[in-house]
Amino acid sequence: MTLEQLFSLQTDSNKLKSLYIELANHENFNPYKNNVISDMPKGSGGGRDFCEWYAAEKERIEGEIEYYKAKIQHDRKMVNDYIESAPYPECDIIRYRVINGLGWYDIGELVGYSRTQVMRKFYKYIKCTQCT
Repeated sequence: MTLEQLFSLQTDSNKLKSLYIELANHENFNPYKNNVISDMPKGSGGGRDFCEWYAAEKERIEGEIEYYKAKIQHDRKMVNDYIESAPYPECDIIRYRVINGLGWYDIGELVGYSRTQVMRKFYKYIKCTQCT
């Protein structure tokens, strides 16, 4: 398993968080602006209805949310299978780094190694499993 595959779980969860924020912003969107006294005419906005745009955008965001939820479940299963096959200190290091997103100092304190030892064990194990 490559580093990109391992960290795809974090990438997808970050994308899911941003989609939830985008959906909340979309639902709080107010298309009606304050009345401004001006001599400029108000255009029709290109002929596209606001209700159509609003519904289509909401469906798009909700579809992406469902896609990333399923992708996170699939990635989580792959990462858990990979972690279960790892020996003792490496399995904890990989779990703390990939799933929990802890830093090297924090992982070192939890496992009982220094920051550099934890990093070396992590990258050495990833490199060895990629070769085979």
